[in-house]
Amino acid sequence: MHSVMIVDDEPLIRIGLKKTVNWQQFGFNIACDCKNGEEALNMLSSHKIDFIVTDIKMHKMSGIELLKAIREMNLDIPVLLLSGYDDFKYAQEGIRLGAFDYILKPIEQEKFEKVLLKVNEKLFTMEKSINEFNKNKSISKEKVLYDLLRGKNLMIMDEIISKYELPLIKNKVQVAIVEINEIVINCEELIENNDLELLEKSVNSIIEYEMKKCGLGHYCVVDGEFGKKIIIAQTKLEVSETEFDNIFVVALDAILKSSNEQSSAVLNISIGKVYNQLYSMHKSYFNAKEALKYKYILGTNRLIHINQISQIRRDKFRYPLEKEKELITSIILVDDNSIEKLKELLKEISEMMNYDVFKINVTLTQVINNIYSNVLKKYNFIENVYDLTSILKIGFLGVETLEDIEKRLVENISELIKIIKEYNLNQSDNVVKKACEYVLNHVEEDITLTLISNKLNISKNYFCSIFKQQTGGNFNEYLTKAKIDRAKILLKKHEMKVYEICDMLGYKETVYFSKLFKRYTGLTPAEYKKI
Repeated sequence: MHSVMIVDDEPLIRIGLKKTVNWQQFGFNIACDCKNGEEALNMLSSHKIDFIVTDIKMHKMSGIELLKAIREMNLDIPVLLLSGYDDFKYAQEGIRLGAFDYILKPIEQEKFEKVLLKVNEKLFTMEKSINEFNKNKSISKEKVLYDLLRGKNLMIMDEIISKYELPLIKNKVQVAIVEINEIVINCEELIENNDLELLEKSVNSIIEYEMKKCGLGHYCVVDGEFGKKIIIAQTKLEVSETEFDNIFVVALDAILKSSNEQSSAVLNISIGKVYNQLYSMHKSYFNAKEALKYKYILGTNRLIHINQISQIRRDKFRYPLEKEKELITSIILVDDNSIEKLKELLKEISEMMNYDVFKINVTLTQVINNIYSNVLKKYNFIENVYDLTSILKIGFLGVETLEDIEKRLVENISELIKIIKEYNLNQSDNVVKKACEYVLNHVEEDITLTLISNKLNISKNYFCSIFKQQTGGNFNEYLTKAKIDRAKILLKKHEMKVYEICDMLGYKETVYFSKLFKRYTGLTPAEYKKI
């Protein structure tokens, strides 16, 4: 069971919530109740709380102030805000601060229970991640750090840092990759001559010396694939992002210079952006990986900063970034024109590169990497059923002509689209359910077909087709009916004028709204209110 804290300055509300909701049915039990935010904060020090239900307006400390305090304490507790119509803007502020959701008073039990189901699902997911993580006690710090760099286990990063005593601090972070060029080119020969260990030892020594010397104060080095060294740089110094970046770049330049002078190693070094939050460490790592690909164009034995890349693309290649974005979006939305967009992009890149197959391959590597990362954000199950990285090998494993490259790309992307389409069809019931739930929970907002399809990551036409198939009606009719139903409740239960309700539900013209209301109910809003 998950423990719940109820916070409200009205005793009747607290008693009502405790007695009218079957908490145990949804996997919860009431741990305590408090009359204001200040009392709730004190209770948090002595009670293990998994979920908080709080009113917004209270004496001493409001629900918004309580939410801020909880976030400042780095507690990842879902918070549900109870909001009256007069403090609706505060509820919106709460959502911006990371509230799980908000519910308008008077509380509708069905809506409240839906929120409980969602909260329980979130808590279960978090616990599952922690339990799975705790099963493997033998995971090394190196493996744990490498997983965090790749964006894994971010939800339980704090627990991981504490459990494994990782050398990370909650402050600015920037990641660089140091690649030993000889390992990439002559790995087998180095192993045969027993030179690999000596080479790595020499580079490690240089990295350690220059990073200690630079004065940032906090850093660690992780071994990556193919002999790469991943440097995670941090500091407790009060410096700007630019100053931080400059200090790290100077250190990396020194590593490059020392390597040239002291060892036979030729290094390729790339660096990602500075991020203010440790939780964005993986983004800086992905930046550095992306920048490293440009060694094929800019040459080896140099430092490549992610900030250079956009300028390089503009200056050297006039890269068709918008076409790439359109392609990625069309793949994610299962657009029938995806393959044509792919061919158009390949054609434009080929023309820019003067049909140099090697340069085309280098550029396509980045395009495919962008497809890979964006598709995984929307459909993380793909990683388990389809190896997108296999596409990265196109052009480097004997595929020498543009015709072959196009053929292989089309085959792979077509297979990817097929998998996403099949997944969406299997999830069609769930898609419609989510759309309906969103409408009911946000009926007072400006909801459009475009907004809903974007939230569900499918095209508008595809969503309309699924909605019609599952409900027999169209989405806009459903949305209008939901708004009219809400208007009926507002007219009956609250002393609100028609123009106020009209504005609240997103209708600009009162006359149009009144006609719409009469079409659905047979009465004007004024007539309905008198019934």
